[in-house]
Amino acid sequence: MLSTESAAGNSFRSRGSMKPQQDSHSEIDKLYALDPANNVPLEEQYDILTEEEQRRVLEKLVVQNEADIRTFSTFLKMPTAVVLILNLVFVYTYVTSGFGVANNFGGPRVPVADIAIYSEHPVIATELSVITLQFTIYLLSSGRWDRITKTAFGTLLTLSTMHALLCHKSGIFEFGWWILPTLNLVAVGYAQLNMRRSRKEIENLAQKTYHVKSA
Repeated sequence: MLSTESAAGNSFRSRGSMKPQQDSHSEIDKLYALDPANNVPLEEQYDILTEEEQRRVLEKLVVQNEADIRTFSTFLKMPTAVVLILNLVFVYTYVTSGFGVANNFGGPRVPVADIAIYSEHPVIATELSVITLQFTIYLLSSGRWDRITKTAFGTLLTLSTMHALLCHKSGIFEFGWWILPTLNLVAVGYAQLNMRRSRKEIENLAQKTYHVKSA
């Protein structure tokens, strides 16, 4: 994901005075100095650079973009892992305490919050949540977004959402418990689209550069 830090305070240097050995930060600063609000498409800003400057900008953007993606993916994995652990603790406590005994005390209890859950099939529902969360982590780790992953994404999103909507006996608290895996999946799906968009933008710049060079 491309950085949007402003370089409005930096003075703009003309192309003729730009030294070839300058660090690639200068070319990126040059772009944002022209358009600090990022209102002009990057492709149009990119045209002001020389061929050597464009090459260095591409290299810098690729490294910076991939670093941002890794950082953001790690950040998204943390809440997903927490919800996954809570679901495993939930089903373990429910099973080891005896299914019928747990229900006599108002249903299985959500870890930490100690809220009763009245789902008719909490083990099956938790299995769905665990699968959804595992798939979410897989998306972040693999970066895949082909037909198979899209189908799995849509199927898990539909099933987990439907189940959350049907579990209303405990009101908003039970709904919130079952919708957590869905929210994680949606957040990661949206992040995947942005990651692919940023990579595509850099690819378009590279193709434009090589096309002009070959012509």
